[in-house]
Amino acid sequence: MNSRSLYRYTSIARPLDPSLATNRAVLILTALAAVLGVLVSWGAGAVVALPAAAWFALIVFGSWALARELDPDDNPAAFISLAAGLLVALTVGAPGVLVVFVTLGLARIVNRTTGLAARKSDSAVLAVLSILVIYTTASPLYGLVAGLAFILDGSLKEPLRHQWLFGLVCIGATIVYMVDHDVGPGQLSPPDSLLEWLGLLALLVFALNALLTRKVHARADVNRRRLDVNRVRGSMAVGLAAGLQGITRPESVAVIIAVIAGICVGMAVRKGFRAPATG
Repeated sequence: MNSRSLYRYTSIARPLDPSLATNRAVLILTALAAVLGVLVSWGAGAVVALPAAAWFALIVFGSWALARELDPDDNPAAFISLAAGLLVALTVGAPGVLVVFVTLGLARIVNRTTGLAARKSDSAVLAVLSILVIYTTASPLYGLVAGLAFILDGSLKEPLRHQWLFGLVCIGATIVYMVDHDVGPGQLSPPDSLLEWLGLLALLVFALNALLTRKVHARADVNRRRLDVNRVRGSMAVGLAAGLQGITRPESVAVIIAVIAGICVGMAVRKGFRAPATG
């Protein structure tokens, strides 16, 4: 299915064009990650090894794709995030994967990297998946992340006002979960481990990067228009909120935080080469 026919069904899919060198590299690295998943789990038998292959591939590809959405101007940083995602796959027992792809979709409806506004069907699917994240990972605050994304899409340039309804539904899901499971502010504790504090540091650096972003050069896939800087900053806020809501349960957002850390490393390296030290 080519991109034109795909866009008849969804406005937020971004097909990979294998004619581009970076896309070929991602496909090759994803395949290699799947092989690595088989190798590291083969001792447990094929029943474990095959799902591990899919798990590794999803984490690696999702890390790259999410980084491309959160910082569309920095393609090299996406590969740093890819490597960071692979490290998470190797070291974290059960890193969250669904949350990565739902956050990817939410970021995409905000920044509109495809060049198209989200269809109502896209928004409905993302709202359902966001609620699924809340209940399958015990992440009540993720409804606020989804609500933020929908409200931003309903408020920024060329807004879709009906997105406010989807946003309110997701915020309502957070309230329902917290009441039903008796989750109060007292149960939302601050970071208490070195890993959690390092994750928070990466999020803070990324937040500063979002605040300092004044121009975006990347262009949308369909209409080739330059992406709106406020929408890109909005998608960065969604990624930041997704990582922050799970900071005290690092395994649930380990991939997202690794992606953001990779972007921060890429940003630091890029600025270092632009302005080398003198003396």
